[in-house]
Amino acid sequence: MKMKNLPTLLAIAALSWIFVNISHETMGHAGFGLLSGFKLNAVNTTTAYLDVNWNNEINLNGFTKYRLFLIGGVLMNFITGLVAYLLLKYKSKLNSQMRLFLWLFASFSYIIIVMNLISVPIIGGGDLVGIIRTFDNQERSKMIVIVVGLVFMIAGYLALQKSYMPEIKKHRSILVSITFIPVVTVIIIQTLSLINSPFSYLSASQNHLLASVFAYFHFILWAIVVNSVPASNKKYSFENLLPNKSVLWIVLGIIATLFYILILGSGIGSFEGHPSLQ
Repeated sequence: MKMKNLPTLLAIAALSWIFVNISHETMGHAGFGLLSGFKLNAVNTTTAYLDVNWNNEINLNGFTKYRLFLIGGVLMNFITGLVAYLLLKYKSKLNSQMRLFLWLFASFSYIIIVMNLISVPIIGGGDLVGIIRTFDNQERSKMIVIVVGLVFMIAGYLALQKSYMPEIKKHRSILVSITFIPVVTVIIIQTLSLINSPFSYLSASQNHLLASVFAYFHFILWAIVVNSVPASNKKYSFENLLPNKSVLWIVLGIIATLFYILILGSGIGSFEGHPSLQ
C-alpha cells in the first residue's frame, strides 16, 4: 500500500467506527429513550443514561419502552448499515473514499449486530438478553435470536462482500490493508475513548473496557474471515479499493477522533446517580 494513502485510510476507518458507535449509543439507545419521553442525562461511547426508574416504568406501563430502549442500538445499526449497503450497491459513481467508508461503516455495523445476536446472548449479557428476560419462555426466545443472528451473519457477509469486493487473488496485501488497519484503528480509538470513562474502572462484570475488549475479538475475527473466505464480484476493480489521498477526509477524521476521545469518551452530560456507579 502506498504510504500516501495511509492517512486517508486511517481517517476513513476512524470516521466509520465513530459513526457506527454514535448510531448505536446516541441515535439508538439515547434516541429511542428520548422518543419514549424520557430525559437523557448523559451519553458516552459505551452507554446512554436516561432519567428513568425502569422498575417503576415497567410496573406502570409494561415492557414496551424498556424493550425499545434496549433494542434501539442494534436497530439503528441495522437501519444505518442497510442504508450504507444500499448506497454502496446501487450508487455506481461514488469515489474510492466514499465506497470504502460505506463498506467499512456497513461492515462495522454488521459486526456489532452479529455480536449482539449471537455471542452476547450465548454468554448471557447485553441488551438483547435484557429483552429476552422480559418474555415467559426465555430459552425459546434466546434460540430465536441466535438463529436469526446466524442467518444474518451468513447472508449479511455475502451481501456486503459482493457489493464491494473484487477478485484480488494476486493483491492480498491490499485486502489485508483495508481490513486489519481499520480494525486496529477501531481498537485504538475505542480504548482511548474509555480512559476517562467512569465505567472503565468498575468490577469485571460491569467494566466497559473489558466489554470493549470482548468486542475487539469480533472485529479481529471479521478481518480474518474476510481475508480467508473470499466473496467477490467481478464487476469491481481492485484498483479502486485503496482510497486516493484526500485532505478533506483526513481533516474530518482528525476532528471526529478528537471529539470522540476527548469529549464523547468521558461523557456528554452527567452520569451522577447511574446505578453502576453507586
